[in-house]
Amino acid sequence: MSSDNFENLKNILFNDFCQIRKMQCSDKIKIKLLSTLFSANPNCWRVVGITKAALEVFASHNFQRASGMGVNRSHMHQRSAIYKGMLSMDFADSDDFWDYYFKHDYTILATSTENMQDRIIESNAYPVPQDERMLFRTRGYAWKHGDEEEYFLIELYKKVSRN
Repeated sequence: MSSDNFENLKNILFNDFCQIRKMQCSDKIKIKLLSTLFSANPNCWRVVGITKAALEVFASHNFQRASGMGVNRSHMHQRSAIYKGMLSMDFADSDDFWDYYFKHDYTILATSTENMQDRIIESNAYPVPQDERMLFRTRGYAWKHGDEEEYFLIELYKKVSRN
C-alpha cells in the first residue's frame, strides 16, 4: 500500500470511528460497527507469530491450509474489549488513533485448543516477518495462504527441526 493510500485509510477510519462514537446506539452495536469498519484495513488481524503446535499441524498438511485443520488466528487482545475502550478514549488525531488500534490488532496462528486456553501463547510463538510480503494477509475471516506462506512455513519448520 502506498503511503498516500495508507494515510487516506487512516484518515477515513478515524473519521468514521469518530462518527460511530457519536452515535446514540448502545456500545454493543457500536462495537459491531467498529468490527465491520476495521475490516477495511487490508492488513487487519495481522499475523505476527505461529505456535509450535500450529506449525506441526501445517507440517501434517504439507504446509497447505486445509478446511477443518484446527489452526486459527488467535487475537492477543480481545477485540470487543479494545473497541469498547477506544469508544471512551480521546485521540488527538488519526495518527494517535491508528497507533493505538495497530498496537492491539494482531494475532498468532495457533491451534483451536491453544486459542481456547487462558495461557499466554504469544511468548512461545515463532515470529512471522512483518514485511512487504504481508504473510497470512486477511481474506474475509480466513487468511491468504499461497506459495509465499507455504515457503515460509517450510523454511521455518526446517529451521526449528534442526534445533
